[in-house]
Amino acid sequence: MNLNRFAVIAIVGVFVFRAHDACAQTNSQGQGSWSYEIVPYLWAASLEGRVGFGETTADISADFSDLIDFVNVGASMRFFARKPPASWFGEASYVELGSDFDTRIGSGHLSTSQTFAEAGFSYELNDAFSVYGGLRFQGIHTKLSIASQRASDTRNWVDAMAGGQWSPLRSEHWVAWLRGDVGGGSSDLVWLAEAGGGYRWTERWAAYLAYRILGTDYESGGFRYNVRQKGLLLGFGVRF
Repeated sequence: MNLNRFAVIAIVGVFVFRAHDACAQTNSQGQGSWSYEIVPYLWAASLEGRVGFGETTADISADFSDLIDFVNVGASMRFFARKPPASWFGEASYVELGSDFDTRIGSGHLSTSQTFAEAGFSYELNDAFSVYGGLRFQGIHTKLSIASQRASDTRNWVDAMAGGQWSPLRSEHWVAWLRGDVGGGSSDLVWLAEAGGGYRWTERWAAYLAYRILGTDYESGGFRYNVRQKGLLLGFGVRF
């Protein structure tokens, strides 16, 4: 592990430790009570970037006109446990994607299935801005064929990440947010950017719509995965 990766993990570790300490102080003061929300959602995702095994490499790019053929829908679940100003969160999702493409040596096909999970801690600095940190897991099973060449691989890895979220709109019924984070560890770099909003029509029920980009630059043992995964998320929240 290089020094940059170690630094990312160390910074996130210190952040989570300090945030957990702040949460404990909040609990000891007895401010409010915990609330919980489960958000199942669908992620219409596409890939853009480079995937390779040894000498077999493909550059993948999907513009808007390609999305009908390229997009697959992944099933996901997000969970929040909140007691302002602190909250814990977790997420798990599964996405399958496939794409045909052309290269100088012939046509090719890429298929990949991804398991994505993250968990961490968030702390509100004020009414509009919060910081968060935690761990992000990615499991990738990829099959790549170009002309007569065939290759496949399965990789699992974990990265530490830290970021922030800005919520310019938080009312009884409406919410809007921008969030982003950066990290590393097993990856050379992993980053996420997301913009979204939602409407809560009762205390219990809400609907959310967001657009997410997840960028990953990972290389190990001849396997290269330098990819941006992006698409719309549609979810429905249940608070209890």
